[in-house]
Amino acid sequence: MSAHRPTHKTSAKRIRERQRGMHLFTGALLIAYVYLPASSGSLFEVAIRWVVLPLLVVDGVLMWQWPKVRRFARQLAAHR
Repeated sequence: MSAHRPTHKTSAKRIRERQRGMHLFTGALLIAYVYLPASSGSLFEVAIRWVVLPLLVVDGVLMWQWPKVRRFARQLAAHR
């Protein structure tokens, strides 16, 4: 009698849900940065400028080009 071992492979739907959630979260942070007053040089401003905005851009491009990124990753894995 063999025990069923669950696989921890994340489904494509789950990946898209997480990606959309992170994209919405970083977008909300960007909106807060634009509409809330902040002192110049604050930690929030630095985080938005150097972490959140680049992540938002990269995430948007990944969502837009996901099929191409996935094919490229499979090609790289096949060559190893």
